[in-house]
Amino acid sequence: MAGQSSFSVSEYIHVLNARLASAAGDVIGEVSEMKRAASGHAYFTLKDKDSGDVLPCTMWRSKYALSGVELEVGMEVLVRGKPEYYGPFGKLSFIADSVQLVGEGALLKAYQKLKDKLEAEGIFAAEKKREIPAYAHTIGVVTSVHGAVIHDFSNNLRKFGFKVRIRDTRVEGPESGRDITLSVRAFRKEEIDVLVLLRGGGSVQSLAGFDNEALVREIAAFPKPVIAGLGHHQDVPLAALAADAMESTPSLVAELLNESWSTAQYSLERAERTILSGYASSLAEAIDTLESTFLRIEKALGAIFAVYAHAEDSIRAGITKIGFAIGRAEKTIDSGGRTIALRFGSTLRQSADGLKKTPLRINSSFATRIKNCSTRLEQSARLIETNNPERQLKLGYSLAFSGDKVVRSSKDLKKGDALQVRFADGSAETIINELT
Repeated sequence: MAGQSSFSVSEYIHVLNARLASAAGDVIGEVSEMKRAASGHAYFTLKDKDSGDVLPCTMWRSKYALSGVELEVGMEVLVRGKPEYYGPFGKLSFIADSVQLVGEGALLKAYQKLKDKLEAEGIFAAEKKREIPAYAHTIGVVTSVHGAVIHDFSNNLRKFGFKVRIRDTRVEGPESGRDITLSVRAFRKEEIDVLVLLRGGGSVQSLAGFDNEALVREIAAFPKPVIAGLGHHQDVPLAALAADAMESTPSLVAELLNESWSTAQYSLERAERTILSGYASSLAEAIDTLESTFLRIEKALGAIFAVYAHAEDSIRAGITKIGFAIGRAEKTIDSGGRTIALRFGSTLRQSADGLKKTPLRINSSFATRIKNCSTRLEQSARLIETNNPERQLKLGYSLAFSGDKVVRSSKDLKKGDALQVRFADGSAETIINELT
């Protein structure tokens, strides 16, 4: 201001406000007047309880909504801001950026009043709670990255491929409600499966940020399920009551998210054991079927060979007898009779030729039977190969043996048994130390 002889009113007010900005600070007082304008801005007066001095205050709509405090005459509050001279009205006012109640009693009273109001609106109703999605993959987390809370949560998340997106947020004291609300609101723009709010326990004052009305409404309207992992005092924070699920510690929140994945892993392992056991049973049945088939084939072939040998012997004996009979007939008959004998002999020779072809027909029938048996054997071989569990070894499965028997259940084993595990490219052996 030095060197300048005069200012316009506007110029001087500008210079004055620049100087007043350095007087920013925290002011404690009792609300003596309170008015909420149609615009949503809050105009109130703070009074010193001892001297009676007053300080006019203004709080803009957006900041008042995020403060989570509904100002009333008689409340003792702490406001943080700076003085400012408003030229159009010629008035000095304290522009408040934040406001919080002073004293545990005031906080508890405000807590109960807000809780009753929100309950009447149905904000905490059980029917509004959404199910926590199974197999949640991407998790949004609102908490402070400084401290043990986030480490407890991360360390208890099992290795199921979770993607965790963290917004570092102040979570201490009444003023934290604004920051928490803004962090929750920011996650609306991100693709997540579930939102988690984390904080350890503490006093009424330290947890007051989670009793913020704007935060509660933001949680209730959030597009994805919300889990609150908030420690608390004698009363549950209103943010936890509005959430779809709540746990008292970060580790319990992690276990809740692990639950569906752990169940799926157990089901998969059980299915794998069932499949391997089924293959082992199928193999045993196939071996029994094959052995039975071989015995039936052996028996059938033996019967066929016996019939063939007997038929061959009979045919040869019959042909020999017929030849002798023809020879005797030719010697004992005359020329006329010889003609008859020759004709009869011709018929007999035709019969003999037919008998000679009989072995050929038997051979043909035998070949057909052999071919049918071969076809059945090939089909049995393909069935065995299809159900062979060793075929699954190439797909990444393994077979467990105790001695020369396939292990189908943990009941087949006892402590001290030798266990051989067979893979596609080899095997490994171990001794059972403990069964679970």
